[in-house]
Amino acid sequence: MNKKFPTGFLWGSSTNAQQFEGGRNKDAVGLSIADVRIDDGKGMTHEDSNYDMFQVASDHYHHLEEDIDLYGEMGFQIYRFSMSWTRIFPCGNDEKPNQAGLDFYNRMLTKLEEYNIQPVCTLYAYDLPLHLVEKYKGFLSRECIDDFLNYVDVVSKYFKGRIKYYVPFNEQNTMAMISKYCVGVQANNLEEVFLIDHHLNLAWAKATKLIHQNDANAKVGGNVCNTCIYPATCNPLDIEKADESERAFGYGYADIFARRKYSLSYLNKYKDIDINTLMEEGDLDIIANAQPDFLSLTYYMSTLASASEGVGDTLLNTTQGNPYTKQTEWGWNIDAYGFKRFLVNFYERYQMPILILENGLGHTDVVEANGTINDDYRIEYLSEHIKRMQEAIEFGVEIIGYCTWSATDLYSTHEGFEKRYGFVYVNGKTFERKRKKSFYWYKKVIASNGEDLRNDSVY
Repeated sequence: MNKKFPTGFLWGSSTNAQQFEGGRNKDAVGLSIADVRIDDGKGMTHEDSNYDMFQVASDHYHHLEEDIDLYGEMGFQIYRFSMSWTRIFPCGNDEKPNQAGLDFYNRMLTKLEEYNIQPVCTLYAYDLPLHLVEKYKGFLSRECIDDFLNYVDVVSKYFKGRIKYYVPFNEQNTMAMISKYCVGVQANNLEEVFLIDHHLNLAWAKATKLIHQNDANAKVGGNVCNTCIYPATCNPLDIEKADESERAFGYGYADIFARRKYSLSYLNKYKDIDINTLMEEGDLDIIANAQPDFLSLTYYMSTLASASEGVGDTLLNTTQGNPYTKQTEWGWNIDAYGFKRFLVNFYERYQMPILILENGLGHTDVVEANGTINDDYRIEYLSEHIKRMQEAIEFGVEIIGYCTWSATDLYSTHEGFEKRYGFVYVNGKTFERKRKKSFYWYKKVIASNGEDLRNDSVY
């Protein structure tokens, strides 16, 4: 069997603005929902998550050149980041874009170009402009679609020819389900869940066409975050629940992104309401006329489904331990085969090129007395997942590239800097960067196009 990754396969990693960028007091950036999250009985408190730290995060704003120099040193060929909508439109619907915000991303792209690193731009990752929530409740209103498209229009025109891959929304299949965190508005009933979902789907479909209109060489894809879902037992009712969960939150959304329609897998989530009264004439045509080029996937773990849980509970329950796998410190099942199964199943179903946006291990990292950070556990996790990805490619799955999560340590949503994913360690007080052992290991993986996965890097 061919043990090599194909020529042109792209290796890299990911970050997102909310957890990485910081600089929230610079360049007239506006307030987003990520800047003001508080306890309202339906979300995290500042004390629980220290959301104030998102204002600084990993301070990438002040370390941009240093960070990208490190990515260039590792040999990245692709880098996925997200733009902050409020850095470009501080209120979300300003008459003119904020030039200082465009300049910041221009500086980022210029630095990436220095190393021939192809950018993957996610346009929205849970940082909706606060003004749009206050004005009309964000994506609960159709008005938000036009404001988002205006932002997409400016970005895709201004950076024409410089961004090859666009993903309009991060992990779009989870956003309506955890709407308070993702879009700043709590959905109070199934009708509101559908409205948020539907408006996001319309915005995605229109964005694919708009980006292609503005930049014919750009590629656009939807993003599905999903676990590999196994039945908790061989009880047919548990198997049924696993099947329902995969259809509802995996294939249901991928059907939109690849087949451009609301399939039965998607519609059955909303069978208890009359969605026809919530849509406008022509909405399904908008989705049918979307222009996707690839499907982007995010994978971290497998999970178990049981008949005692609702379908939504299955996806959110990330800590139901599988006795046949190891677990991370946070109880996530470490399952490299699940990654292969995930890739094969999605590709067989859709026959669409796959771009992997996130795959990684969250772990506490210790700086040794000599300054080293020996994250062998991360190397083991990534190595096993890369091997399984290679098997998926040998099976026939077309994969554009592989981005780990994350390039540099980010400020995790719930655990701050306690939970780390990066190849580069960030001191949470001084923001000094340190290369971890995995930094040198991944550099070797990239240089060998995935052939050398040995954990024998000189450190």
